[in-house]
Amino acid sequence: MQWPRLPVSDQVQAADWIRDSVHPFAQDVGSVVPPVFRAYARIFHPANAGHPGVDVRWSDVAAQSGKTVHPEMQFHTIAPPDLDPDPPKLGVLSDRQAAALVALLSAHTSTPDSCWFCLWDGYGYPGSANVFVAARPPFARLRIALSRVQLRLSTPRPPRPDGPRVRLPGRDYLIYHAPLTKALSWEDGPNLWWPDDRAWCVASEIDFPYTYVGGPQALIDAIINDPEIEALAATPADGITYDSDKINS
Repeated sequence: MQWPRLPVSDQVQAADWIRDSVHPFAQDVGSVVPPVFRAYARIFHPANAGHPGVDVRWSDVAAQSGKTVHPEMQFHTIAPPDLDPDPPKLGVLSDRQAAALVALLSAHTSTPDSCWFCLWDGYGYPGSANVFVAARPPFARLRIALSRVQLRLSTPRPPRPDGPRVRLPGRDYLIYHAPLTKALSWEDGPNLWWPDDRAWCVASEIDFPYTYVGGPQALIDAIINDPEIEALAATPADGITYDSDKINS
């Protein structure tokens, strides 16, 4: 996990531009990534085949079940009932995707050594046993943090509960300031990250098995064409809710 090794920042105003531009909570893609960029990509977190380093693409799952691949597809609508792989992770890119994405992002910012990372403050902290449920609709998730408590007992104490938070529609976050390379190897998140020059923004909403990136067209084209990343072009108006896949539902 990266976040216990990073000092929490109190410069929550660094995210004001996001707060001032995002759409209302759970409305569309513009609700999770600022609708201010030239282009957008939706990165599909891979399913897990049960073996280290073996990822299963959504397009392969869709082919197996005879479903249609499109920018608003949802995993539960394309997965066959007898699917062998475990479902994709929620709220976090795979290590392989994160490494490939960081390499691409670094070439599209003038401030790779100065980036901001937001982590949802509802994740279980050391010594805690948080149980929390996300509403349905718009999201479908029952997340129990008890299984991670033992892993976190030896990590540094969490930020104080009344400490500064980035407060966006429907979500509150801790914020960290660090080089872009610190985006790698997080167990949870980072859920929202961008460079000082705001050339792009990455959003891994806690309830989504996919990540959105907004940025210049050249960056989005590179993401879509990268062999380590499964992604499709998106728009700020695309649906994001559990029932937004109208083609395969």
